[in-house]
Amino acid sequence: MVTLLLLTWLQAAPAQPAPQPARPRATTAAASTTLSVTVTDSVGAVLEGVTVSLIGPTERQGQTSAEGRLRLLTIPAGTHRIRFAKDGFYIFEKELVWRAGQPAPSMTVTLNAAPPPPPPPAPPPPPEPAKPEMVLPPPSDPKTLGLLDFIEKNFISTRDPQKEDIVGCSGVGQGMVWQIREPWPNRSHASADAMLYVIGGDGTLRLGERDVALGAGSFAVVPRGTSYGFTRRGRNPIIVLAFLAGAPCAGN
Repeated sequence: MVTLLLLTWLQAAPAQPAPQPARPRATTAAASTTLSVTVTDSVGAVLEGVTVSLIGPTERQGQTSAEGRLRLLTIPAGTHRIRFAKDGFYIFEKELVWRAGQPAPSMTVTLNAAPPPPPPPAPPPPPEPAKPEMVLPPPSDPKTLGLLDFIEKNFISTRDPQKEDIVGCSGVGQGMVWQIREPWPNRSHASADAMLYVIGGDGTLRLGERDVALGAGSFAVVPRGTSYGFTRRGRNPIIVLAFLAGAPCAGN
């Protein structure tokens, strides 16, 4: 009887609805944001072409427009490092901290001009061209001479003002006997040094701007290009043994 009554009650009771799954809660704060950047120089003029880089777990990069502006999208919450770089300006870095639920960040950055790079070093001077080696002419055969006998046989006549005789020559040097009766001024040798030895006679040697007395046994060196001359004193001619060093050999 009790069982029958319980069954009758269960059949008459209203059915309970099935449990519904819980709905997800609406997000109250955005998970990412957009960063707005404006870049100017030290006088306030906007800078175009500044490279802006987001450094950290999330990386973003872009360049400022002609108005000096840039927007970096979908930046997650957290701490980030922002770098600003442009040729001719110092690099600038700034920290950005943004938390979910805060307004979208924006910043204005000023870049300072960097000094121009130093000029490149001057190129080294070109090497001097190699000087050609001096090629000496071949030497002549050895030779001996009785100098006093040669002078006696070739003594200057009373009609000649000067007399020159080559007594030796080899390569770039030559020996000569000069006999001088009349003044012999304004002599010089552009490419030869002269060494003079007086064998006989008396006179004066005009060497550059000074006068030097000459006699038998006198010796003088005349550098190339130096002006010199002879003046006889007395009856006898001045007889000089001259050696020209550097002069082309003119005979044997």
